[in-house]
Amino acid sequence: MSDARRVLVRGPNWLGDLVMAAPAIRAIGDAWPGAAVDVAVPAGLAPIVGVLEPRAGVLPLAGRTGVGAVWRHAAQVAAGGYDHAILLTNSFASALAMRQAGVPERWGYRRDGRGWLLTRAIRPRDARRSTTHHADYYAALVEALGFPRPSLDLQAALPTAARDEAVSLLREAGWDGDAPLLACAPGAAYGAAKQWPPRLVARVADAWRADGGVVVLVGAAADRPAAEAVKGGLVSPAPGATGLIDLTARTSLLALAGVLGVASRVLANDSGAMHVAAALGTPTVSVFGPTREWATSPLGPHRILTHEVWCRPCMLRECPLDHRCMTGVSPDRVIAALKEL
Repeated sequence: MSDARRVLVRGPNWLGDLVMAAPAIRAIGDAWPGAAVDVAVPAGLAPIVGVLEPRAGVLPLAGRTGVGAVWRHAAQVAAGGYDHAILLTNSFASALAMRQAGVPERWGYRRDGRGWLLTRAIRPRDARRSTTHHADYYAALVEALGFPRPSLDLQAALPTAARDEAVSLLREAGWDGDAPLLACAPGAAYGAAKQWPPRLVARVADAWRADGGVVVLVGAAADRPAAEAVKGGLVSPAPGATGLIDLTARTSLLALAGVLGVASRVLANDSGAMHVAAALGTPTVSVFGPTREWATSPLGPHRILTHEVWCRPCMLRECPLDHRCMTGVSPDRVIAALKEL
């Protein structure tokens, strides 16, 4: 394997995928300890890179991704003077950007008709996968490129500033710092089919509060409808129970990681928040319905709940039936899983 001085790892474009790629990114840094390794990701994901791989730098890619962004991203990459680019993405556009940037060595999977743009193109069938997990897809690529195969463990580290910001937000909203904190992320970017119904999340939140805990809702602006639905499904807290904090769309990505890191437990759908929480070591309960838990389960401490029906996993964004794969998971099962973790 050739020596490298400046290495660019083109990271995935989605938060959960970036977390699952962290072991592969770490393996690249381990193999080239004398090289400067940067991770190129959409600007919105840039703050989380240092949490997942503290040794890596970051290249925030400006604007939207896709073919239209090729020349803009190519200019950013060219300015970095990289001699190697390792693509964890599968897209034609990401490979074209690296070639347009003049990176001499461009390595990645031969996908999306881009083999001629790469100097080392690995056919997916030639990469030895040990499991069906998506993290192993990245691990198999770096091994096929000549790196030692990474283990699929995570070594995420929450920055002190992120923890402090999260604690400050929570205390301002009424958390005393002692009551058990349940972080609920009721949204999911892929579509409504991935969301455990908010009315059922509300029942879990009520039970947690009735036991003296605090519930905090987290998510991005797009998750606001799900958060409002959870709040609309709450009953009045039992005597002595504490309240609910809503930080939906009120945190930066690092502050969100801080909240997930200081929480006692996390309840989430198959989402980026689920992956970040487990990566930080917070016990996480996840409800899976239309998606494949064997491919995208979190890499940290977790419990996955499913309700087996004939139509799952369908991988659809919207359920054309009655959402039975999700409604079949009862709040009692979730509450029990949270306690067992």
